[in-house]
Amino acid sequence: MKRILTMVLSVLVLGLGGLRAAQAADTIGTIDYEKLVRSYNKAQIFNDDMKAKEADLEKMQAEFVKQIREAKAKQPNNPVAVDQLQKSLEDKLAAKVNEYRDTQASKAKSLEDAMTNTIQDVARGKNLSVIIAKQSVFVGGTDITNDVLSRLNAAGTSPATK
Repeated sequence: MKRILTMVLSVLVLGLGGLRAAQAADTIGTIDYEKLVRSYNKAQIFNDDMKAKEADLEKMQAEFVKQIREAKAKQPNNPVAVDQLQKSLEDKLAAKVNEYRDTQASKAKSLEDAMTNTIQDVARGKNLSVIIAKQSVFVGGTDITNDVLSRLNAAGTSPATK
């Protein structure tokens, strides 16, 4: 009788362990982060803005190079003045580059935080305990990419964010 009871309990414990493993497998979600970044409206605006700022920096640099060449041509016997101009223009360019980098880092952090928070909210809403990059999963998992995108883009178009 004890052996039968022990066997039944063993089967129940093993069966429940398998059930828990199955439940754990069902709580895995996936996210296509590349698609998220490509399709998130604010990420696209950020990307376009950064490209425009990079183009402005390149124009500024080209203009400074032109000014230095002109100064060298106009004042070939005054290298000190040309060096001072060059140093001044390099300092201005460096300040703009630093400003650009600070803006880029701040906006990128803000976007990343918004995406992470939305991913966590969607995962909680779907009772998913683990979110893995979709590219790392061969089979299974619940893809939440479109749900996250819908929330992010809807939040970006609400009257409060305009």
